[in-house]
Parts: sequence; C-alpha cells; structure tokens
Amino acid sequence: MIPATSRAAVWAVVPAAGVGRRMGWPKQTLPLEGGTIAATVARTLLGAGADGVVVVTRSELVAALLLPQDARIVIALNNRAGSEMIDSVRVGWKAAGALFAPHGGDGVLVVPADMPHLTIAACRDCIRSYRHTPERVVVATHAGKRGHPLIVPWALRPHVEALRGGLNGLLRPGNLPVHEVETGAEAVGDVDTWGDYERLTGRRPLRPSVRL
Repeated sequence: MIPATSRAAVWAVVPAAGVGRRMGWPKQTLPLEGGTIAATVARTLLGAGADGVVVVTRSELVAALLLPQDARIVIALNNRAGSEMIDSVRVGWKAAGALFAPHGGDGVLVVPADMPHLTIAACRDCIRSYRHTPERVVVATHAGKRGHPLIVPWALRPHVEALRGGLNGLLRPGNLPVHEVETGAEAVGDVDTWGDYERLTGRRPLRPSVRL
C-alpha cells in the first residue's frame, strides 16, 4: 500500500480493456517510444505526479502492454465480454480503493489508454488544480473543448456507480461542481484509426501477435 500523505492524493485509472474493433486489434498495445501506447500514458501520469496508476485490461493483454516495472503501477482485470469503458472505470475505482485506502478528499484521475498525446504538463496542471480544491470535478480543456484528464473526488464514487453511460454524465450542467483547467494543449484527441497512429509515429507496425 502506498503511504498516505497530508495533501490530497490522486490515483489514476487507465481503461485499457478495449478490443480495438475499428483498427483490427487492441490499439493500446501498439508500439510507441520503446513501449506501447498504454505504457506511454502510464509513464506520463506518473511523471505528472499521480500517486499511483491502475491499468484496467484483459488477461490476454497484460504482457502485450509492456507496462513499466514500477511499484506505483498496478493491473486490474476486466475480462467481461461486451463491457464498456465505464465498466473498466468502475473496476479500476474498486481496485484503487482496495490498494490505496483513499479518503474523501482524494481524487481519481481517469484517462483512456489510447491518449499518448497527453503531456506531463497538462496532467500536472489538472492534478495541482484538484489538490487546491479537492471538492470539485476537474476537467482539462483546450480552446473551449473539454477532454482529458478528468479528476473526480473519491467521495463521488456513488455518482460514478449510478451513471448510465460515460463519465461525461458528471459534467452536465447543474449536476456537480466542475472546474475547467485550460491546458494549452489538445485535450481530446486519441488514437482511434490507422491514420491517427501513422500521424503519431510516421509508420504502420507489423500486426502484433494479440488476437481480438
């Protein structure tokens, strides 16, 4: 268990259980910067000051993610066929509760595993903002568009459990107090197609050995 601190802790949850139907295989396993897309996201979050990272994935993808060997990174499994991203978020939230013993002032940062464009600076700004006012939902924005990361107070777990649909339901007007953080960088884009990946890396890799 990671020791508690006097300031609000922020635990990251990275949903990485998708099957990648649009690209033909799990995009979170695609090569990037000596690792994978998911590994890049995990390193970014730790570099930004997250206290720990829970990567939620399927059993058959664990080895293919090539996650850094870091005690602050843990894996939680979501092997349920047909599940949605919000289901992986809930799995990760439960794992964070069991591993890190968070309290009401702590926060859960959520960012999908297919967003390697996210910068350490943007994530750090959101974490700092949350720790300054840990009673609000924090969301990154750029040019008026909301995106990732999103940080939710641990105390709002019942709201997350009750959601029908994605986490965007927490951001609807009049729902919960929300603080927007202008990151000065794209906060929405992910790697969703081969075109996205080729623009990111300049190359298309050989098909990995992972099956959908």
